[in-house]
Amino acid sequence: MRLRSYGPKLLCAFLLLFLASSLSFGQTFTDVFVDCTGAMPGAFTSLNQAIANSPDNSDFQVIGTCTESIGVTIQNRRNLVIIADPTATIQTTNPGGALILINHSQNIEIDNLTLNGGSGVDIFDSSTISLIGNTIENSSFFGINSNNSDVLMVDGSVTGSTRSGVVTSGGTMQIDGVNISNNGRIGISSATTHLIISDGNSPTVVNNNGVAGVQLTNSSQGDFTDLQITNNAGNNFGLQAVTHSAVVMQGGSITGNTGVGVNCGSTTHCEFLQTQINGNFGNGVQATINSELNLDGGVQISGNQGVGVLVDQHSAFASNGGNTISGNTGDGLIVNALSTLDFLAPDTITATANNLALNCNNGSLVTGDISTYKPKKCGVAFQAVPIH
Repeated sequence: MRLRSYGPKLLCAFLLLFLASSLSFGQTFTDVFVDCTGAMPGAFTSLNQAIANSPDNSDFQVIGTCTESIGVTIQNRRNLVIIADPTATIQTTNPGGALILINHSQNIEIDNLTLNGGSGVDIFDSSTISLIGNTIENSSFFGINSNNSDVLMVDGSVTGSTRSGVVTSGGTMQIDGVNISNNGRIGISSATTHLIISDGNSPTVVNNNGVAGVQLTNSSQGDFTDLQITNNAGNNFGLQAVTHSAVVMQGGSITGNTGVGVNCGSTTHCEFLQTQINGNFGNGVQATINSELNLDGGVQISGNQGVGVLVDQHSAFASNGGNTISGNTGDGLIVNALSTLDFLAPDTITATANNLALNCNNGSLVTGDISTYKPKKCGVAFQAVPIH
């Protein structure tokens, strides 16, 4: 089955249009000034106090470094815009508490702030939450924790979290042009979420995280454009999609990760177009346990420290041709254990010394012309329509 979805840039345009209309149509905003330097007469010196003492439909202009004793709480609120003017920092003296908590709220926008410390940004049961150009750093827990919410992140960064950078459960998370790096565990981990990642003004980068790059679980859907997943540690994976999930990735790269480049498992669909999967310290791509792998053209899988592509445990691989599998330290492509290959058009598959370009085993079945893939172990018994 071939998955198709709306492109991330189109979805981003819809979300931004909806945000603009929801915050402006028929509403008058109250301007609220927060000057944490204390220099502006009559201004609040705490963002948390300013929000608590201001109505919905308020626009907060923030100056200076605000040190909040209990963080900033936005609960049961609507139509708030918080903007650094020109730059500002929010921090807290409570390292175990949320720096910003958004709960049961709608149409909240936070722009150009440095959000430093605490346990990061928590977003629960909220919709149309926009985080634009923020620096989220040094969280004692997750950088962003989103639960059953619809969130848009544009530009900015999530770095230095003790645990994972971005964690989502339910709802939608759209990330455009954000740097998610140097977090203690996984860069992005999503469960039962529609995760949309696109390039914004520059590609979204997930790199140098301590355990792995990007993970989708529990019926999540990932739509990725030009995503860069690089140099993540932990000997686990660059990208993982498991347990009835799906990922469609166009462009981008998955390179230099210390584990497998892509792990697609447990009744999951993974599809790539013009993606570079190179130089990972494990297999390039593996599809296991009743999963599907589609390469739609222009995919390069090379220089990985293992098999280029492994298809195992009753899984299916389909190629539209024009892909390259080369220079991996193991066999180019292995199909095992009642799995299938379908070559709709030819790929370039070359093996390194003492390895096979194509290796068929254990009741696997191949459709298409495999005559150019040499050396191989894939005789007539493995071919749906034998080609000699």
